[in-house]
Amino acid sequence: MTDIEPTMLERAWAVLTPPRGKHLASFPLEVMCGEEPCRVALDATGTRHLLVPVGDETVSVDPRPAVLGMVVRKLAFGGPAVAYVDVSCAESELFPEFDEVVTDVLEAASGAQRPASAAIQAVTRWRRLFRSSLLRGLSRQAKLGLFAELTVLLSLIQADPGFPVTAWRGPLNEPHDFEASARCLEVKGLGVVNDSIVVHGLEQLNTHDGRPLDVILLRVVEDADGQTLSDLVDQLRGMVASRVDFRTRLAAAGWSYQPDRPDLDTFAVEEVRRLVVGSDTPRVVPSSLIAGALPDGVGNLSYQVDLAALLPISDGASLAEIAEEAVR
Repeated sequence: MTDIEPTMLERAWAVLTPPRGKHLASFPLEVMCGEEPCRVALDATGTRHLLVPVGDETVSVDPRPAVLGMVVRKLAFGGPAVAYVDVSCAESELFPEFDEVVTDVLEAASGAQRPASAAIQAVTRWRRLFRSSLLRGLSRQAKLGLFAELTVLLSLIQADPGFPVTAWRGPLNEPHDFEASARCLEVKGLGVVNDSIVVHGLEQLNTHDGRPLDVILLRVVEDADGQTLSDLVDQLRGMVASRVDFRTRLAAAGWSYQPDRPDLDTFAVEEVRRLVVGSDTPRVVPSSLIAGALPDGVGNLSYQVDLAALLPISDGASLAEIAEEAVR
């Protein structure tokens, strides 16, 4: 797999101008699919396109209108016509996000035996994320929570440089935020005024597969000398084992690069406490219920647990120590 440098796309878009008529103005990229280069292109309306050669693959796409258009068509650029998967974005305010899509799709295609199929799968994944209102932005509380999770991810990678980003499960709405090899971690980002945590579902404070579960309580405060989410993302981007997986998880968490919207909220972690979940932990789990499950017709259970009940059974902790124990 090849890491795609943002400067390659910046250079490509900078030299392209919308053509006249129905033709596309294209720029060949350094990513090859067989004998043909992938390309970015503009049409007469200014719509941006990514073109991935199909080669001898048999592929099909969902052509229904979407933020990300996708068709298979033949195009000629100074030679015989070639079949391409044509991925497009017509909304100029989403061009920064489209660059993220292009980068992800190119990295997926460059490392695949069937690059066109890999490209289609990547675009399909992004379409689902876009449909899930990816680009509405994060609330302040959501930023705080994401900052807490990324801070823990940073500690895990510092403990194990090969730590897989796919073990970060929180953005996928799975029970635990991290499924590390030795322990599960559930991260709760607390603001200055929080006096409770919210637990989602019967499994969030439940153990599984014989692994211990740690609830990590991070007190996150505003700090002029702290980091923005963008700072933390940039730091992690240079450390993660897979940038593709990292971008996918960030997108699922609702975060995207938005260079036209400066990130001004700076945070720092003021306190870290760890609670090892056990029989004395106040919680609702399947074994708490007579039937072992919620009654028919009841779903999406969430409840609050007061910090006053958790702090006495938690300990001050070091994120470095927590991470070392989780990955060993």
